[in-house]
Amino acid sequence: MGKRTKATLIFVTTIVFIYAILAIIETVNLSSKTADEAFEKFINSEFKTEVAQNEIGDKEFYRIGNYTFVPFEVGNNVSLVQFEKGIFGWKLSYYSQNENGGYSYSSVVDELNGDILLHGVIPKDIVTKTKTIKVNGKDADIVMLNDKAGIWIMMNNNNQENFDNIKIEFLDNVGNVIGKM
Repeated sequence: MGKRTKATLIFVTTIVFIYAILAIIETVNLSSKTADEAFEKFINSEFKTEVAQNEIGDKEFYRIGNYTFVPFEVGNNVSLVQFEKGIFGWKLSYYSQNENGGYSYSSVVDELNGDILLHGVIPKDIVTKTKTIKVNGKDADIVMLNDKAGIWIMMNNNNQENFDNIKIEFLDNVGNVIGKM
């Protein structure tokens, strides 16, 4: 190889190496050491004004595997933020906001891991009576924020079950159906 080719190769390798180091530093700076710290960063970036931050009500941290879910109240809405633990710490991976009222649910698929997240707000008219939630016959996890707001979460890890026809039942303490979708 000629001197010019070697110099070009060294220059290009140096640029790629510097870019890789900067990318790692940026990734580390975007991640947080704890899920609580990641949530605070999220709140400060999503709700920039002090008035908006004062609207935030109860919150609850709920962990499943490498994920931490934080449902919280904002006015008459219940939001859900999902953080994932990575090599460099906790980072935001999903955000959803639903009205604390009617019957609805949301789903998201993590293409990388194949995980399916199903979640919804427990309607305020049955939140205090609901003791179990069945999604296609399987128990979902319930996270209560207070006596007026709660959500249900179901992580389906690599299960290839058909989620096109989802049947959700809200049950009371003796197993009676008090609401369904």
